[in-house]
Amino acid sequence: EFVETLACTGHCRHCSEGEHINCRDHLKGETGATAVNEVCSRYRIDSLMIFGGEPLLFADDVCKIFEAATVNKIPKREIITNGFFSKNKDRIAEITKMLALSGVTYVLLSVDAFHQETIPIEPVLYFAECIREQNVEIKLSPAWLVSREDNNPYNVKTREVLNVFIDEGFETAEGN
Repeated sequence: EFVETLACTGHCRHCSEGEHINCRDHLKGETGATAVNEVCSRYRIDSLMIFGGEPLLFADDVCKIFEAATVNKIPKREIITNGFFSKNKDRIAEITKMLALSGVTYVLLSVDAFHQETIPIEPVLYFAECIREQNVEIKLSPAWLVSREDNNPYNVKTREVLNVFIDEGFETAEGN
C-alpha cells in the first residue's frame, strides 16, 4: 500500500487526516516504482493499492507506480479515489486512459454524504463513466455512519448520492 499524498480536494468531516492543511508533498513515481521493483525481486506480491488524500492530484506519479506493479505481474492493482482531481473533462478522460494503460485493475470510488458536502458530484460521475469506458472495474465505496443499515440522516443522504451512480449502472462495495 502506498499513500500517494495527504493533499486532498475534499474537506470531509470524517477524514482521519484532519484538515489537510499544508499537505503538498507526494510520493514521487520513480521512488514508488523502485520500491515495487525491490520488494517484488524478493517476495511474491499479490496486491498493490494506492490512496491518499487524493492520489490523482499526482496522476503521473501514480501511473509510474502502477506500471512497475504491472511489469512485476502483481495481479491486483487498486486505487482509492474521491474522483475529484479536475473539473476539466478532457483532463479527467486523459487520466482515466493513463490509469488503464498503467495497469490499474480496480477503482474504489469514495462517494457518500461526507464527500459530497465539499466535492461536486458531476465531475466524479464523469470520472466514473470514463474509467468504466476504459474497462477498469469500479465500485462505489461509501462511508457509513454507525452501520450500513442505520437510518441516520448521513446514511439517508449517502443513499441519495449513491442512487445517482446506481441509476447509471455502478455497483457499491461494502464501504467504510
